[in-house]
Amino acid sequence: MDRLATLLEMERVSPSDPFLKYALAMEYVSQGNTVESRRYFERLVTDHPDYVATYYQYGKLEEEAGHTAAAEKLYTTGIAKATAAGDKKTAGELRAALEMMD
Repeated sequence: MDRLATLLEMERVSPSDPFLKYALAMEYVSQGNTVESRRYFERLVTDHPDYVATYYQYGKLEEEAGHTAAAEKLYTTGIAKATAAGDKKTAGELRAALEMMD
């Protein structure tokens, strides 16, 4: 079974696991499937807004697609979520990504 099929099966068994949704989003990114990766990232932001890793990767996806306003919003939201969670490393990475956009 390939990686994507394995992840999809794992998600079927554990549909509320945010890590599996994140792993699927990243797998779709690696395959160049921005439609599916965006769909999974959006589900994460909606259903698991405190899963802070989402904001950096989703922001990068939007930034690379030329959607700068969406990327800025994701980075800014991610900074707030990471800071609230005490995750200084992720907050710093998101700040750096936001600053590099300027």
